[in-house]
Amino acid sequence: MESGGEVHSAEEDTSAFTIRVVTRVGDLTSAVAEHTRPENAASWDPVGLQLGDLDASVERVGVCHEVNEEVVESLERQPVDLLVTYHPLLFEPTNRLLAGRSAEARAFRLVSMGVNLLVTHTDFDAAPGGTADALASILKLREPEPFGADALEGTPDIGRVGDFDATLAVLDALVSDAFGPNGLRITGNRHAHVARVAVVPGSGADFITVAAQRADALVTGDVPHHRAVRAADLGLAIVDPGHTATERPGMRALLDLIITVSDVEVVDLTAFDPQTWT
Repeated sequence: MESGGEVHSAEEDTSAFTIRVVTRVGDLTSAVAEHTRPENAASWDPVGLQLGDLDASVERVGVCHEVNEEVVESLERQPVDLLVTYHPLLFEPTNRLLAGRSAEARAFRLVSMGVNLLVTHTDFDAAPGGTADALASILKLREPEPFGADALEGTPDIGRVGDFDATLAVLDALVSDAFGPNGLRITGNRHAHVARVAVVPGSGADFITVAAQRADALVTGDVPHHRAVRAADLGLAIVDPGHTATERPGMRALLDLIITVSDVEVVDLTAFDPQTWT
C-alpha cells in the first residue's frame, strides 16, 4: 500500500480490452469513454472531465469512489496526474472555489495540486460490466437484463433484473455476507419465494414502480419510509444495505477498467469509502 492506495500497472492484469498508449489526459478520457459511453449518462449527471486540461500529460492515475477528505489528503502526500472518480465532485454549478471544508474546497485543492478529475457515474452504471452488472454478479443473479431507462427523464438503464429463485431470507443472507449486516434494512416476508431480483446501485427508490413490474425484490440504497410503504403495496420486497454498499462492487470494476485500458501506473484509492453512517 502507498499512502492508503495500492499501486497497479497494466502488466499485472490480462483483459480483452485494448490497452491504449496514454500520454495525455485526453487519451485516457477517450479510452474510458469507449467503454462507458458518457453520452448515455443521465441528463443531470456531470460526467467527463470535470477539472483540468485534456492536453495535460499523465503518467500516474488514481481511482476513487468519491473525492472525500481522505482521498484529497492521500493525493497531497502522493499526487497523481489524473483522478478518476465515480461520484462527481461538483454536482451543481458553482461560482466560487474557496479554501475550507466543502466539495468546492476539495476542487480548489485538486486544482492547486494540478490534479485533473474525470467522472464516470451513471454512464458506468449503465455500461456493460459496470456498477449495475457488478452488483448483479455479486448477488448471483442469472441472465441479468438492463432496466430503468426513462427517455423523458433522461435516465439510462442503470439497473439490472435477473433470475434468483430462492426465498427472501436467502437474498438477505447474500446481501449480509457481501456487505455486512450493519445498517441493512429489509421489507417483506422472509419466507416468500423470490423468482426475480432487481438491483439499482446507489439511490434506487425512484425505480420501485418499474421494478415491481419485473421483479419480486429490489436491492438498492437510500429507500425512504414512504417509498418502502409504496413498495409493500406493490408486492415488492426491499433489501437496502445502504448507498455506498450497493456501489462498492462497481468500484472494483472501475479500477479494473482503468488498469486494462491504459499503460499508466494506477493507484487504488477506492478503500476510502464515502461512508457517512457508522
